[in-house]
Amino acid sequence: MIHGVKSQMVRHALALALIGCLPLAACNRAALRIPGASFSFPATATGYAAPKTYPYEVAVAIPVDLRPDHYGERVAGTRWTGCETDSFAGNEAMAVIHDRLSTELAASKLFATVRRGEPAARDLVVRPEVHVFCSQVVGFIYGRVAGITALNIIIERDGRALFKQKFERVVTDADPQYTGSQVSFIEQAMRVTMADSLRELLRDLLLRLEREAPGWSN
Repeated sequence: MIHGVKSQMVRHALALALIGCLPLAACNRAALRIPGASFSFPATATGYAAPKTYPYEVAVAIPVDLRPDHYGERVAGTRWTGCETDSFAGNEAMAVIHDRLSTELAASKLFATVRRGEPAARDLVVRPEVHVFCSQVVGFIYGRVAGITALNIIIERDGRALFKQKFERVVTDADPQYTGSQVSFIEQAMRVTMADSLRELLRDLLLRLEREAPGWSN
């Protein structure tokens, strides 16, 4: 019975959204949010393996959510911009980024130890600032879905910054990096493109850290 109610809610939400888009053949459905159709956030791994493990202990801090400061900014040199749209509730988006970042750092074997929580003395502390983490849907008859991610990564030791760089990635449902189906609920495609853009960004980050890590021994 609950499933039937949710399905009906999805159909009604889609119908209302599409009716609202009719006057604009290329309307931006970035503000569309469909209750009950979000599904779980896809698990996508970078598969990155470091060629060398550095003897550093790393603590990954909770991400700082700065998304409202970056609404409307173009991301990764594309026409896609920072937006408000996602299918998360509360702080779930920050928890997802914290989990994926911590998991990828640990799985890469780039550092001897990776943990979440409070750092110890001499730890490398990874402090993510989330500028963009959202998805947009543009178009009516032929829609295009994009997952958009921009993270500013700061790495410090004992309060001294060793590394600071902004990473940006956009993945659409037309890109080879897209791992979802071409036939799916809007919010499902939104979550898949967001997961794919986050994965690609984390791969870029790991490759950059591989080059930078040798200089952090002191």
